[in-house]
Amino acid sequence: MKKLILSIALLLMTITSMAQIGFGYRFGIGNYKMSEMSSFLNVIQSGIKLDYPVPISVTDNFPNHYTNNGEVTYSVKNSDYGINVTYLSTGGRLAYSDYSGAIAYNLNANAYRIGALYRNYFFQTNQGHENNLSLFAEISPAVTFNNITSDGYYETQSGRKEIDKKHIVESKSTGFSITPYVGVQWNFIKSLGANLGVGYNAEIPGKSSEMRDSKIDWTGLRVGLGLSYKFIN
Repeated sequence: MKKLILSIALLLMTITSMAQIGFGYRFGIGNYKMSEMSSFLNVIQSGIKLDYPVPISVTDNFPNHYTNNGEVTYSVKNSDYGINVTYLSTGGRLAYSDYSGAIAYNLNANAYRIGALYRNYFFQTNQGHENNLSLFAEISPAVTFNNITSDGYYETQSGRKEIDKKHIVESKSTGFSITPYVGVQWNFIKSLGANLGVGYNAEIPGKSSEMRDSKIDWTGLRVGLGLSYKFIN
């Protein structure tokens, strides 16, 4: 038993000495295929017009928006293995105003994408030193946890009130995706680097029964600028 414990300890020490723990953050922008969410917003628009007979119109229709990605990695030689978490958000808005008052409605789409990560640095200059320039490719399969919320109000001379609750939507759903990504990284010091890259998120979208089975689809292009730090042994 003692020999087994000693062998495991030596193996862990060997792996640790060969590997590097790293942390990264990537800020970017993404576009999304939210056509079904747009259609659902139009359904809400029609319902609101029945209860509030004003020409309320779509002012935001699930546009491209910022993405935030954090990761923890375990590096062996020219490869990184790890996990990442990405926060995604976009939304639709209906609005109208005139001299007599205003009305507005927001349909918000937010998600956390939690995935595995494999990255390979397939080309490097000045490896293991400062001013190291690398080209990398990565792939990340993930689960996406969607959260849809809404809010709205109408305002007249008598004051401001919340919109009727029958138009309010709250929904959660789950999707799956895979994101290939390529980029370039410059380590200006051995342990700290900046990277720029582009990828594509292919999503199997989540459906929501609360929204007539409308799909929440985050499929689209990803562009990101990031920083990474590794504990150098």
